[in-house]
Amino acid sequence: MEVITPLLPFVAIAIFITIAVPLSTATKIPIVVTEILLGIIGQYLGFIDSHNSYITLVADIGLLFLMFLCGLEVDLKSFLSMGSKFLYQALFYFVSLYSLSAIAVITLQLPLIFIAILPVMSLGMIMALIRDYGKNKPWLNLALKIGVLGEVISISVLVTLEGVYRYGFNWRLGENLLILAIFLICIVGIFKLANILFWWFPNLKLLLLPHDDSNSQDLRFVFMLLFIFILLTTGLHLEKVLGAFIAGVILSTYFKYKHTLPQKLNDMGFGFFVPFFFVYVGTTIHIPSVLESHWILLHALYLVCGMLLIRISASLLVFLRFFKSIKNTLLFALSDCMPLTFLVITASMGLKFGVISQSLYTSCIFGAIFEGILFSVAIKVIHTLWHKPTNLKKDML
Repeated sequence: MEVITPLLPFVAIAIFITIAVPLSTATKIPIVVTEILLGIIGQYLGFIDSHNSYITLVADIGLLFLMFLCGLEVDLKSFLSMGSKFLYQALFYFVSLYSLSAIAVITLQLPLIFIAILPVMSLGMIMALIRDYGKNKPWLNLALKIGVLGEVISISVLVTLEGVYRYGFNWRLGENLLILAIFLICIVGIFKLANILFWWFPNLKLLLLPHDDSNSQDLRFVFMLLFIFILLTTGLHLEKVLGAFIAGVILSTYFKYKHTLPQKLNDMGFGFFVPFFFVYVGTTIHIPSVLESHWILLHALYLVCGMLLIRISASLLVFLRFFKSIKNTLLFALSDCMPLTFLVITASMGLKFGVISQSLYTSCIFGAIFEGILFSVAIKVIHTLWHKPTNLKKDML
């Protein structure tokens, strides 16, 4: 029994991960939301203890693998093909988002971390929408491009805030930011050096990741790259998620010829490690506390409304002239306002550093759940029922 007992929570999570897919399909609830809800149920019924050190360790690995997969969606070379006009408009959009967030935080006297929470972005739900509606929709095409840039900006803001909360506003923070700047400069140098090396020695790529790969050399290289960058960021006292994210970006930028590798990694990540993390997030929610404090759900709705309001305002300000349509502008704003992954990660970081309370953390998690359900339904309703003729530009940004 002493050997079996520690395995019981893993068995419970494995069962939840398995049944999450048919439940999500049957209820039309996003898979991430389903996994979090199952975690909440598992914790309430006593199947899983979020304070179990083994569960926490595997969940941390799941988070790092998730950030690695997020980095895998970013191709730095594709940024150059976006054009200066698009990049200027995107910059204006992000400045608008963060400015509106800062105004809301100062006005409502919210914790500083809400400057990162309100405009946070991630690609997870955008990719799900693309599977449902296709990339040829103008609002989704733009949401994908903005989402890629938004993930990079979100991870940068998270790392900066991590330094603020760890060291405060003193010389240690300046030292940490200097280390971060030097680290990023070195990464840029590595990219430039890699460009030269791979230009002069094209077979070097094949040595690292051969086409004929009967010994899973590609996966061995991936995990070596992942753990090296996690080790580097940990040794420099930077956030580990940054190392995982950069490892994914490197793999995406230089090894695109391995067409099957991203699918392998997505199958591995979304087959176990990533859903494990989201089920674990659900186990951190204490249902009795939610039932006793109805304002937790009320604050979650406030958060959802605030995130949507600043996105609609920024979208109308920056992209209405491009779309020439309220419908597509609203669809873009809604698709941009379901950052389930990064919202959970940002809230977890706030709880870790004690800058938000357990109840506020719970509100953020329920906010992510509400967004995943409400906005995906709203998109379907607007897309299906709103048939007002539009006069879109034929050329995308």
